[in-house]
Amino acid sequence: RAPLKPNDKVLDVGCGTGDQAILVKTTVGEKGQVYGSDASPKMIEVARKKIINRAIEIDFKVDLIENISNDDETFDVVMNSLVMHHLPGDLKQRGVNEMYRVLKPEGQVYIVDMESGAGGTLFQRLGDLVIHLHGGQKALRNNVQQLIPLLEKSGFQNIVTGRINRQFAFIVGKK
Repeated sequence: RAPLKPNDKVLDVGCGTGDQAILVKTTVGEKGQVYGSDASPKMIEVARKKIINRAIEIDFKVDLIENISNDDETFDVVMNSLVMHHLPGDLKQRGVNEMYRVLKPEGQVYIVDMESGAGGTLFQRLGDLVIHLHGGQKALRNNVQQLIPLLEKSGFQNIVTGRINRQFAFIVGKK
């Protein structure tokens, strides 16, 4: 669902152990460039180990969402998955500002995060337990929707949100 094309230059902010960045590399191809950043040195260490024996090149580094070390207008796409619900409001805005800054003109941000839904089967209710452990059903009810004003304040346009499934939603914005 991410707005990726072959040869894109992509940053995965909050990449964790690198799984998404590795998948992104298969989409952007050999000429595409993928970078992953995370605040946790342990996560970056794991991510680097995952690509050692693979024929792929991804630049993983320790970096903070509120102070991304890349230059202005560097990336075609900036991605962020399952990070925003962990951040307080002021840090969310600073992170969104930084993602905007490092995007090229016409670049896009793609954020996925938890957003609880109502009702559901027993299996889906068990999934709600995970959401409850991450801040509560009510706290995450409109989690992704609450990012809309943050993206708008940073300058993003053509903002679109949608559901991935009952527990996850996405938001896309264009610089």
